[in-house]
Amino acid sequence: MVATMYVIELDNYPKNSNKMKTQLPTDHFDLRQKAEEKLRGKKLQLSMDLSEIDLFALNHELLIHQVELEMQNEELVNANERAEHISEKYIDLYNLAPTGYFTLTKDGKIVECNLAASNLLRKSQTHLVGAQLGFFVTEVSKPVFDQFIDDILVTKKTETCVISLNIYDDINTHVLLTGHTTRDDVHCLIAVIDISELVADEKKIKQLEYFNGIFVDRELKMIELKKEINHLLEKAGLEKKY
Repeated sequence: MVATMYVIELDNYPKNSNKMKTQLPTDHFDLRQKAEEKLRGKKLQLSMDLSEIDLFALNHELLIHQVELEMQNEELVNANERAEHISEKYIDLYNLAPTGYFTLTKDGKIVECNLAASNLLRKSQTHLVGAQLGFFVTEVSKPVFDQFIDDILVTKKTETCVISLNIYDDINTHVLLTGHTTRDDVHCLIAVIDISELVADEKKIKQLEYFNGIFVDRELKMIELKKEINHLLEKAGLEKKY
């Protein structure tokens, strides 16, 4: 047999070889078709024995497979770039959110927190990772906080509670906690909102209501006293004073 060098244009090669026909799953057909279109028109130099014509078909299949792999790799690179872009956007949104967020282990250890959360506790994010969030909870609020975490882990539902945090100078910060478990039930996701101003306003309202109640009660007693005086004056045959 004599080996001969040929220059072949794949446009002239049949799309489906009868001897080397490859059965492909439906979801792979589009990729193979694109690979064939990309490969078609390229000039290939093949050294082959004329009695082994199947070598050409096999080489054609290998070249298509190579192009398929290159296209798959390109798609993977693009998908990875998109995933990184989405991840960066998520990190920015998470860190810059006005609400404080904590990710806790089941025993209350901080795994992750955003800027709002670290600013609330007046500690850096790096310093807070690994610390117990319960360390900042006031003694009077610890039973409420512990029950809050237990309820999250048991019910697997969103739970809320109001507690106070002792952050500095014995000044309590009142916060609203909302939390639930992650999908794998490994961590607790906690949102924290500072409601200290609201609590302070409520205290002021209660104080105003208290003093207003005292004032109203005093006025009612004065009215009753005036009525009693008028009654006594009337009995004595004197003119009513009030």
